[in-house]
Amino acid sequence: MLNRLRTLFSSPTPSPSKEAASPGVEEGPSPLQIYAGYEPADADMLHRHATVPASLQGDHYIDGFGVKTLFDCVPFASPDALNLARLQHPIPDDGFHAEGIEYVALLNAIERFATDGSFVAVEAGAGWGPWLAMAGVVCRSRGVEGVRLIGLEASPERFALMRRHLGFNQLDQQHGVAVDLFEGAVWSHDGVIHFPESAVEDMGAAASTDRTDTDYRGQAVATREVPCTRLPTLVGEGRQVDFLHIDVQGAEGEVITSHLDWLNQHTCSMMIATHSRPLEGELMVLLNDNGWLLQREKPCRFTAGRAIADWCGATAVDGSQYWINGKLA
Repeated sequence: MLNRLRTLFSSPTPSPSKEAASPGVEEGPSPLQIYAGYEPADADMLHRHATVPASLQGDHYIDGFGVKTLFDCVPFASPDALNLARLQHPIPDDGFHAEGIEYVALLNAIERFATDGSFVAVEAGAGWGPWLAMAGVVCRSRGVEGVRLIGLEASPERFALMRRHLGFNQLDQQHGVAVDLFEGAVWSHDGVIHFPESAVEDMGAAASTDRTDTDYRGQAVATREVPCTRLPTLVGEGRQVDFLHIDVQGAEGEVITSHLDWLNQHTCSMMIATHSRPLEGELMVLLNDNGWLLQREKPCRFTAGRAIADWCGATAVDGSQYWINGKLA
């Protein structure tokens, strides 16, 4: 996702033309051209939680929620390019990593499901674990003591960053937080799967069932076997998950479908990063038919006007779907 978002965030915002508008043409974008993925009330929720002054420190930054992030943990981001206003209140986005809808989803889940003094968050395809860290820090600020954080990342380099990031925020057993980290991929079975050997800053690497020398983006890759697991194996049979964030580069259909019965019974909410329009439609039908309620969504963008060899590879900016389990809400 990061490579695609970097392109989006680095693109200059067009300035309104100083020339007189053509007759019948309004200046600036029409509301019909803006698809934020969140509602005005969501911005108010973000402001309620973002009470820590965002700042840049010597080797890290602090966002408005109090999450500390070492610059070493986000090697794709230049400290000089970080926008403190966006880090304070990530609307419409945080300026370098994620859009507002993802922050809205996590905060909404915490407000809904952490009311009993506990909260379980899972991040699959975690990278450096930004959503685990935010879940832990926000829950701590709200006095939620029973926090469990579960992260899965197949890249050994990014896995090490996740462990470091959580430790830097004092989210570990030593500080009373249950943490379970799995160096591997979430999949439809327990065993092994193939994963590309990629640069630490490449957040678009995708697991596959077969060894391949070309990935979904058409890039040459060398793959290796890595462990994979089903979520119930890692979380524990019968254990409830309050919030699942899943960003698995086009495998969301495979993972959600193969876990559907377990998700229906044991998962309260999901933020799914989507990687193609066909997958978005499949997920909407599947989850809606199983009693899930789509709370917020923003479709992905793709490059039109050409033949599509791989819909995920054609996606220019990933989408988001935030779901609440109607059976557990």
